[in-house]
Amino acid sequence: MTLVGRHIGRYRILEQLGQGGMSVVYKGLDTTLDREVAVKVLHPHLSGRAESRKRLEREAKAVARLHHPNILEVFDFSGEAATDAYLVTEYIRGQTLRQFINEESLQPPEVAAMVVHELASALAHAHDAGILHRDLKPENVMVREDGVLKLMDFGIAKILDRDEKMTMTGALVGSPAHMAPEIIEGEEAGAEADVFSLGTMLYLFSTGKLPFTAPNTTATLKKILDSVYDDPRQVVPTVSDDLAEIIAACLQRQPSARYPTAGKLRDALAEYLATVQITRPHEELAKFFLDPRAYRKELTPRITGALLARAEKLIVEKKSAKAMSALNQVLAHEPSNSRANELLGQMRARKLREARVKKLQRLAFTAGIAFILVMSIGQGVRVAMAPRPWTPRFEIGPTDVTLASVAWPKAPEPVKDPVIDVDPPNPNLVGTNPPINPTNPNANPNGVVKPPVTVVGPARPNSAGGAAGLKPNEVTVTAIVRPFGYVQVDDQTRTTDPLTRHVLKLAPGPHKFTVTCDVCEPRGKTISLDVKGNEELNLIAPLEASQVMFRGWPGDALVRVGAQEMTVTQSQATPFKVVMPPAGSTEMRHRVEFTVSVGGEVIDKGLKFANPGRPLMIEKGAP
Repeated sequence: MTLVGRHIGRYRILEQLGQGGMSVVYKGLDTTLDREVAVKVLHPHLSGRAESRKRLEREAKAVARLHHPNILEVFDFSGEAATDAYLVTEYIRGQTLRQFINEESLQPPEVAAMVVHELASALAHAHDAGILHRDLKPENVMVREDGVLKLMDFGIAKILDRDEKMTMTGALVGSPAHMAPEIIEGEEAGAEADVFSLGTMLYLFSTGKLPFTAPNTTATLKKILDSVYDDPRQVVPTVSDDLAEIIAACLQRQPSARYPTAGKLRDALAEYLATVQITRPHEELAKFFLDPRAYRKELTPRITGALLARAEKLIVEKKSAKAMSALNQVLAHEPSNSRANELLGQMRARKLREARVKKLQRLAFTAGIAFILVMSIGQGVRVAMAPRPWTPRFEIGPTDVTLASVAWPKAPEPVKDPVIDVDPPNPNLVGTNPPINPTNPNANPNGVVKPPVTVVGPARPNSAGGAAGLKPNEVTVTAIVRPFGYVQVDDQTRTTDPLTRHVLKLAPGPHKFTVTCDVCEPRGKTISLDVKGNEELNLIAPLEASQVMFRGWPGDALVRVGAQEMTVTQSQATPFKVVMPPAGSTEMRHRVEFTVSVGGEVIDKGLKFANPGRPLMIEKGAP
């Protein structure tokens, strides 16, 4: 029975958005705060059970502590006295990632790596808080209109008993193809289970197919337990060796052989993306989701250019295997790339020359050994045939000479071959994937240890640079920054990362808080207040204004953006100034809804997104 038109608590149900085996999702209106929300109402067979409601409450309280740009925020949940069991979250305009990939591919594979990097970043925030997702799949990721990814349904799978999950797999927890082996076997799952699920998604996004598929659920689960899947490089040639290694590390059969947390996976993906000059994935993805085809045309030459530069550097450093790998990836993207073919030809010619030199050296060595043997034999024959001179015999008694008095020549120390400590191959690795060393992830398949990579993780609770624990006369303050940014307290160093939630430990008394971010107003926003105890501060990181202009319509046509109104010609001389969305927004781009009218009649309207601090020209008929 539909709830549209009814009230659940203070929420008026406006329309149904979708449903699954666990719940029905509605668009609602918070009548107290006058904002749109999403209301997830559990089906009666779950909401009628006291244990399910208790689990819902526990999970809702846990997830409500998470504040991250890529995590759907939980606003409210039903109490014990409520007739229906429900969760209230922020409302997202957009589509699920599953809906998106049904229409568009996440190609080239570097786009897939960026998507999973953002999801891993969100999961790292949750894992740091001790919260697991347990049900990762494309259906549980929203793609907002402005290209921001939102991970939702944290902990929802825990509301169900294991038997329910396994008997209602198709309806409740999506495709079994994303389940970690330990979940299938009914064991306690940790952060490594979420990493496994992210690995299946990375494989899917990179190749267009799931790693573990079969005609039925039982056969699919068996493939996961047997760890049988095709090498992604054989499915899509543009998947690089480095990306294939990351996928292999995620899909290891044993949890201890995977990345221990999503944070480690995020760091590995960031390091990989940096090799192709992609350092700001969230900005790149916004461009991709806005116009995938145009973005691909722009990205591929960037990737091949970065790979060519890397290959040339590796050739100079005489790292032939890695250089060859980079050049092969260039040719997978652009088979006719002349520079890549030229470098490969030079490497092959050099290899042939080196092979000839080695062959000549082997022949010379063999000839030298043969000559020495012949000369030695001849000398031995001459010595044997020579007449022996007569020498007198002397009798030496036992007391005349002792063994200790003889100056025996000292035997040389034996020369040992150098010992190289190489980790054995991982027996759990499938097919031709390179082995991953779980005890030393910096080791490559040949046992050569790479230099350690310094990784800066998310900000930890601190006193603006102080110790993690509370000192005497200190209190805890939580700063919630919308949408997200850095926080500087007094004259201390600002926090390490731009986050939504910062936990600070400060001495009681007045403090000055300065909020900044990369696209905020230059001096951010300064607030002075008294810190008296554990409290939560809601701070705004004001985005820089955008200048919006219009053309293509008649010059005297009237354009309206929000409360501002002017003609098309006027907008080109004095652009619309679009400022930050209302307080509490999590968007990092300005939403520009406009109408164009002539003689009081609307002739056109639309929605665009403007980047903070940048001009935007909106043209008639432009996508």
